[in-house]
Amino acid sequence: MRHRFLSVLLLFAAAVARAPGAGSSTLQSLSDEFARIAERVKPSVVSVSTANEAILVNPYDLYRGRPSRYERREVPRGMGSGIVIEGGYILTNHHVIEGADTITVKLSDGKKLLAKVVGSDLQVDLAVLKIETKEPLVPAALGDSDRTRVGDWVVAVGNPFGLEQSVTAGIISAKGRSEVGIADYADFIQTDAAINPGNSGGPLVDLEGRVIGVNTAILSRSGGYQGIGFAIPINMARAIVRDLLSSGKIRRGYLGLQMQELTPEIAALLGATPGKGVLVAHVEEGSPAAQAGLRARDVILRYNGDEVNDARRLASLVKTTPVGQEIELAVLRERQERVFRAKLVAAPPRAQAEEAMGMQVASLDPATARSLGLPAGFQGAVVVQVAPSGRAARAGLQAGDVIVGVNRQAVRSAKAYEDAIAGLSAGAKALLHVIRDGQRLFAVLDLK
Repeated sequence: MRHRFLSVLLLFAAAVARAPGAGSSTLQSLSDEFARIAERVKPSVVSVSTANEAILVNPYDLYRGRPSRYERREVPRGMGSGIVIEGGYILTNHHVIEGADTITVKLSDGKKLLAKVVGSDLQVDLAVLKIETKEPLVPAALGDSDRTRVGDWVVAVGNPFGLEQSVTAGIISAKGRSEVGIADYADFIQTDAAINPGNSGGPLVDLEGRVIGVNTAILSRSGGYQGIGFAIPINMARAIVRDLLSSGKIRRGYLGLQMQELTPEIAALLGATPGKGVLVAHVEEGSPAAQAGLRARDVILRYNGDEVNDARRLASLVKTTPVGQEIELAVLRERQERVFRAKLVAAPPRAQAEEAMGMQVASLDPATARSLGLPAGFQGAVVVQVAPSGRAARAGLQAGDVIVGVNRQAVRSAKAYEDAIAGLSAGAKALLHVIRDGQRLFAVLDLK
């Protein structure tokens, strides 16, 4: 279908020039293609509405000192979209259902059903719901988001502003977007297909009607569509869904690297191209990365064939790759490109603690110290990555901050920082002494 559709587009201009009648026929063929996509996808798209329970008290009873009469009432909270995937399971966004007391799914035929949360993942912004019905559901066909290309036509279906089963079309504007501050781990598909509030959780589909992404967010100054929307790739979502359906919990892929951005100064010292690749700051002993032969000072250029030019995207790719999968890394070492293979394992407790804090730190090395304007021999733990919605971000910490103290304990390395945090009781607050742009400041990290 894709080749036929593209052929229609290529012939369109010539057909219109030859004869008005032929042009009308070509336009009709173009219209038919979009109509077929909509017909195939719409039965698999649902509306998701949420509500919170409120208790209403009669104020006159309170005023007169009488026993209060009250009533329970559901107050609408929000709306979104969802995708029927299999066996009564619905895939949607975490932010669509977060904090809701009641979740209602409305099928394409208008039937409403209560849904339960099977599991959700805040850091990738996905959730799986379950509905019970004796009527057969139409699961969506899932595509391969890795095979999509910038410029490919796509269609978005959802519930924008409560307008159910709305269909819009556009193209893939970009791939691998990870710096947009929407989710902690992401590798977004960017599209100009119209996405608005209420579209969240709905499908982005290719010209075969296969889901290649989960519509999640927009970049907008007005709050509405301005031509920039983002979808979670369906290949990333598959791994999350599998974990949620099997155990209700997420197992993050773990490689055992501490990474940082490749600054122009560091790139020049290593013979790398500025902005091309991610610097390995440290390799954990016994980790998959260590077993594969990776070392500090290596520059990772590609992950499974995809270019990686920032640490956040590489971390996202690792953490959303299924545990047990073998991955291939193209690495620049001593000005020569080499290929390494590693098998991902589940993240160990220490890495899970880092994830809970929402940041990754590394020991300050001489090259990084110079790039930050710090004197030779300066010691500390440099923040190399901060998750947008994590505790570190809420504390105001930023990548490039150098932690030199926790409470009254000096910090001269990443291990010293980790030991200091590990020594605090759960629920405590840590006062971090930080250097940023040559200035010293304090930040409070909540360990709850």
